[in-house]
Amino acid sequence: MKLNNFDTKVTSIHEKRFSFINSFSLDFESLEKKLSSAITDNELNSIRLHKYMTETKLLGKVETARYLDSIGLNENTTIKDLSDQDIMNLSKYLESK
Repeated sequence: MKLNNFDTKVTSIHEKRFSFINSFSLDFESLEKKLSSAITDNELNSIRLHKYMTETKLLGKVETARYLDSIGLNENTTIKDLSDQDIMNLSKYLESK
């Protein structure tokens, strides 16, 4: 019975993460809200920022990696590593798209 609960919980977390990643859009206000709330969500805050921003193919991987590098982040930066200033910089980046 406990193993079944574990499987259910893992599936639920997987679906939540998948949904979050695929909800990415170029709306900078939405990005601010989603990232700010994800920072404190233990099921979402370990997602790599680069994956979140490029998985839907709305942004290119190389261009995004270069931008992240230019603001002191990298492809391995996770959501929990973001500061408020980082989120503002990312919003400005999306605003230019």
